[in-house]
Amino acid sequence: MSSAYADNSTYKDYVYDLTNEDFIKKIEPSALQGVTVDGKVLGYPFLVQSHSFIYNKKVFADNGITTLPKTLADFEAVSKKLQANGVQPFATGFKEFWVLPQTAWQAIANVPAENYGGYENFVAKLNAGELKFKDIPQMSQVFDLLDLIKKYGGPKPNESDFNDQTSSLATGKVAMIHQGNWAEDSIRKTNPEVQIGFLVGPTGNNAATAGIMFDSNQTIRIAKDSKNLDAALAWLRWLTTSEYGRNWIPGKVKQLSPIIGAAAPDSQIAKETSALLASGTPGYPWFYQMFPTGTEQQLGAILQGYCAGITNRAQTLDALDSAYAKIAKAAQ
Repeated sequence: MSSAYADNSTYKDYVYDLTNEDFIKKIEPSALQGVTVDGKVLGYPFLVQSHSFIYNKKVFADNGITTLPKTLADFEAVSKKLQANGVQPFATGFKEFWVLPQTAWQAIANVPAENYGGYENFVAKLNAGELKFKDIPQMSQVFDLLDLIKKYGGPKPNESDFNDQTSSLATGKVAMIHQGNWAEDSIRKTNPEVQIGFLVGPTGNNAATAGIMFDSNQTIRIAKDSKNLDAALAWLRWLTTSEYGRNWIPGKVKQLSPIIGAAAPDSQIAKETSALLASGTPGYPWFYQMFPTGTEQQLGAILQGYCAGITNRAQTLDALDSAYAKIAKAAQ
């Protein structure tokens, strides 16, 4: 198992090309974008995941919040109302380096397609040094969002981890967290009766571009020289076409399946994800997974420094650009 996008270059010389396998035609085309290079399908998308803001429906209802926030101003207004009523709006998760990139890049998820000719072109420009984070005006949206979460994230926002997020949301201590559908199991283990929902992530104050991050990142790859190649292909075909295989991801793993026509899992966030997308809400790819391997942790640590008050915005942008340039150069 590996990631999609950037890991394609790591494994491209060693993996079997699945393009012409019959079962690949039964996979949602959007799920294949992260494993396709130059028209070749270099991996099998294992499952589909989404991340954005999860909210406690009872907390919202008890505090009279009936209109769900979409813009940064909306989130600010909701947070002020919750705090005035004695409810902590967010559990930040800032102690987890991976939470920050997921939160940050969602705030500019619309930018690569709107301003830089698409996600691949955006990342290619970053990799070549033709574009720097400090040159992207919309990076202000990243800092504005992180500042808002920190402001309404309790007395020790930089000490909040994944367990704090999920348990605090489940018990109603906080109203919102930025997490993915994988967090639901932990939330419901703490409180099996909790009712949770999914909010779009703000892209500044444009409600039309507010959306969720929706993609297939976990990838199964087959070694092209494997002595068990035929058996591995047969297993993927069974996973894709048999009744048990098709129902395994939604039924057992409780995640969204990339297989066309597969059943929806018995999961509140999965169902809300499907409903949002069906209503026309933008579902953005996890474009940050196209960044060179190693950027998630290093850029996440830099954003942690910003949230801890160690660096200001300008210093953070310089640090992001410096770290990215070094990683991109090493990946060449």
